[in-house]
Amino acid sequence: MSDIPRSVVFKLLATTVLMILLPLLTFFGSQVYVKNSIVNGGLAALSANIVLIGYCVMAFTEKSEEELKKKKKDE
Repeated sequence: MSDIPRSVVFKLLATTVLMILLPLLTFFGSQVYVKNSIVNGGLAALSANIVLIGYCVMAFTEKSEEELKKKKKDE
């Protein structure tokens, strides 16, 4: 098996589930308050972009494998 940490796989799966569910829930949930489908679609797209930006931030702030090895070595 490859050397992919479990935390990376978990973050990817969680983000995938959020990318599917959050826009759907936003679209259909906002139909209760707003009857305009264009606005509902825009809110769903906004929620998908928020999830995507959050994943990118998590990916860029995650420590690399080399940094983790160096930290363990220093301790």
